[in-house]
Amino acid sequence: MKWRTYLIIICALLTAACSSRRGRFRIKGHFLHINQGQLLVYSNDGAMVGIDTINVSGGRFSYEIPCNAPGTLMFVFPNYSEHPVFTEPGGSVDMNADASRLKEMEVTGTEQNKLMTNFRKQTAQMSPPEVARHAELFIGDHPGSHVSEYLLRRYLVVTNKPEYGKALQLLDKMIAEQQDNGRLVRLRNDIMLMKNTGTGMTMPNFSVHSTDGRTINNKELQGNVTIITTCAAWQNESINQLRMLKQKMKDTGNAFKVITICFDASSEQIKRALGQDSISWPMVCDGKMFEGRLAAQFGLYNVPDNIIFNKQGRAVERNLDTEKLIKKIDEIR
Repeated sequence: MKWRTYLIIICALLTAACSSRRGRFRIKGHFLHINQGQLLVYSNDGAMVGIDTINVSGGRFSYEIPCNAPGTLMFVFPNYSEHPVFTEPGGSVDMNADASRLKEMEVTGTEQNKLMTNFRKQTAQMSPPEVARHAELFIGDHPGSHVSEYLLRRYLVVTNKPEYGKALQLLDKMIAEQQDNGRLVRLRNDIMLMKNTGTGMTMPNFSVHSTDGRTINNKELQGNVTIITTCAAWQNESINQLRMLKQKMKDTGNAFKVITICFDASSEQIKRALGQDSISWPMVCDGKMFEGRLAAQFGLYNVPDNIIFNKQGRAVERNLDTEKLIKKIDEIR
């Protein structure tokens, strides 16, 4: 009888262990030319909440998160480049990379990450237009892949020259293949909103609270050139853009208005990142990251991102890099 009792206990323990593994996703990393350091990790599709820090020691790290559905983690490296890892319940992957050639990073262990690794290697030496074209072909060939969701956002939607029509066509194929993926339906809604908030749109009505307790609304901006920007503590380019805007505002005698939407989980993170370069204009940080209401109203889903309104309250440009943004201010102010 005792051996039966022992067998039942062992089976119960094994079942519990397997159940625990099914609800987790694990990553082990090994890097060349990164002996000590930190990586940041976040998700814009709900795979995790907030931002986490991963310590690299001896070129290695180990990390795991609760995981009950497929998702995407974005890893931010010390050079501020970002690379996706695709999660799935019970999954485990190995990340191997040379820090000097992150475009060729290998992530093995699941089919989705294998597909992304192949895409990285195939496009490592391509020009940006060629990569975008390759992404389009990949999506057409793999409408059922979660990698396609990432590539569509990255190369057809959140880019300097978005191709909303083409993105919607491909997205319809993806929705047909991934009928249980509610994120795709939300993405379709987001794209439709971005189409309607492109150049020529009128500034929408809004009223929000800034991080310093002020109430900000669209009426206060009437008659002014206005720039709506996004930022995050972990995105160095967005921090630099804020600093350049601060200098431009000083040089022009406050000739334009700015509102910054922060995608951090807490406004304290961006304050630490800015340090002594604090900004005087309103910043909105509701802790909802990419799901915030104000960002949705303006169709802003990237970091950095921006939209410029002229004195008549019409959008004249969006998603400009910092240099073009500063030049555009001179043109329309």
